[in-house]
Amino acid sequence: MAPSEEWVLNTPSPLGDDWVPICQYSDIDFSLDHFLLAMDNLIREPNINSTVIMRADILKERRSDQDPKLTFDAESTELPDFPGSESSEPLHRNIDDTDLRQPPIALDLNTTHEVVRRIIPRNPFKDYIINQTCLVARDDKQGLVVYVPHISEASETPFYLPPVQAIGIFYGQLTTDATKTGLSIHYIPFGYEKGPEAVAALRASDISSRPQRIALRLLNTAAKHSLGRKTGYAKRVNHDKVVPRVNFQNRYLALKQKYADHLVNNWQENTDPRKHVFEDLAIAAFLIEFWAIAYENPKEQMQFRDLGCGNGLLVYILLQEGYKGEGIDARARKSWSSYPESVQSQLKEQVIIPQMLLKPHPAVQKVAPHITDNGRMFLVPDFTLNTDTYCSAGSLLESPRVCTAEFPPDTFIIGNHSDELTCWIPLLGYPFIVIPCCSHALSGAKFRFPSKRAYFASGNGVSSGNSQYGALVDHVEDLATQMGWQVEKEMLRIPSTRNAAIIATKHTPAWSQLNDDAKEIRVHDVIHLEGGAEGWVQNSVALMKRAPRGH
Repeated sequence: MAPSEEWVLNTPSPLGDDWVPICQYSDIDFSLDHFLLAMDNLIREPNINSTVIMRADILKERRSDQDPKLTFDAESTELPDFPGSESSEPLHRNIDDTDLRQPPIALDLNTTHEVVRRIIPRNPFKDYIINQTCLVARDDKQGLVVYVPHISEASETPFYLPPVQAIGIFYGQLTTDATKTGLSIHYIPFGYEKGPEAVAALRASDISSRPQRIALRLLNTAAKHSLGRKTGYAKRVNHDKVVPRVNFQNRYLALKQKYADHLVNNWQENTDPRKHVFEDLAIAAFLIEFWAIAYENPKEQMQFRDLGCGNGLLVYILLQEGYKGEGIDARARKSWSSYPESVQSQLKEQVIIPQMLLKPHPAVQKVAPHITDNGRMFLVPDFTLNTDTYCSAGSLLESPRVCTAEFPPDTFIIGNHSDELTCWIPLLGYPFIVIPCCSHALSGAKFRFPSKRAYFASGNGVSSGNSQYGALVDHVEDLATQMGWQVEKEMLRIPSTRNAAIIATKHTPAWSQLNDDAKEIRVHDVIHLEGGAEGWVQNSVALMKRAPRGH
């Protein structure tokens, strides 16, 4: 059962007369060490306490139990670079002030950890970036964490902080009973050094005011994470295995500042614009930073194909950012006509039928190279006649409404919640990212894959568990591995619970030694092992508004 808070504004603070106790928990069930371990993490992850905060960059760090040579000073204290945001400047206060600040503390505690962190809000073009001192002090029975923002008065306080000069999170004697141990939040008000009026005003403040609500949230988070340390809580997933967090977040902030308002205000679809816009901006940010790692000059060395591109938003963002590529989907969307002509021309209304379903088997091609299709006939819908009709493999190969997934060698494939195409993408032979969503077999029919592992890449700290979604993610990884890909995994920072990404740009050495015929045969073998792809052509054509011409 969660502990119940007590409001204690009118009690004395064990931290000294300049401090005002705000609230406390008296019935805690964790030790001092659990508290200090939890707070060490919260110092590095202030976003846990506030959704307005994106991260903290550590500028200085000292630990009393370490060799002084191991202490840290950032090489640069300049603001982070938000690429492409030259037209707007982020808001900030006193960012050159990186000196540790020390508030008055009456207790005789030993300072064990000193940090100066820079708090980066999710929207630094709206909320101020500031520096903040974090101090950790303790003795054998008590522990204190202090936050001191590097500002001079309450009016300079960013929205995500309470307008006070210092915050104390104290594990030790209760303000209401010095013989008992609890967890409490204390504030030092601005102007405390000028007289008792500031302290008195804070004591008289309403418990429903924003500073008090923030205090309660700080108390709850500290208690929850301390108890988690006691019970052995481990993060279910770890992000940022492939792209550094700072790079991704800086890029995302810049893209959001550049595109978000326009895209949300001009949304054409009958769906939630904010979810789709922010999700695709985040995916674009990840791709841009990933490509910067994978290629020396991605704008010249690669081009993308977004298969099942839907509303085309991701294609629009990437093209606007200077990357080359196309989006392909069976049906055009309303949004397509709202994009610039340069983007519309790169959105293709085509069904994707992989060439290996229409062309001869490699063994046949070897003995009869003049044969260009496999001779099959497919019963497909004809929407003009409202009936079914037969369509040959040859006519499908020639149809402008069909994409056979034969792209230039420098292609990078994107499968962003591409449903039926998800399991096909690792088989196409191009570097790729797949973000699975709904589970389909190679036939295009819905299919629930059996769970093969309890953990998705547990060695990388990325868990997909035993769910249907986890089984799909595992299966896509298995397909990629069978096709000789060196697989990377990432849990993307996007507003979706289906955020696992399977990424591959390089083949294993063993695969690279195979000749082209052996690679093609492997594709056919994998399709056979998957139960075949019978029905894919029919299911794909059924997605179209009209049947392909030329049959």
